[in-house]
Amino acid sequence: MNGFDDFFDDDLKAPEALKDMLVSEIELIRESMVIVNMFLGEPLKAGLKYLQEFEPKKTNDNE
Repeated sequence: MNGFDDFFDDDLKAPEALKDMLVSEIELIRESMVIVNMFLGEPLKAGLKYLQEFEPKKTNDNE
């Protein structure tokens, strides 16, 4: 016998209001990440690609 035998499935369910709050928080985080990626993701990738053009080229010539 373990300590979980005393619980029923109905006792372990979260109230609907709590579920709605959790879902809205997850949606807020997801939308925030989309906005951050929109303003930082692609421009940051493009900027790094642009900066790579200014790096000195590596050669394998032994001088």
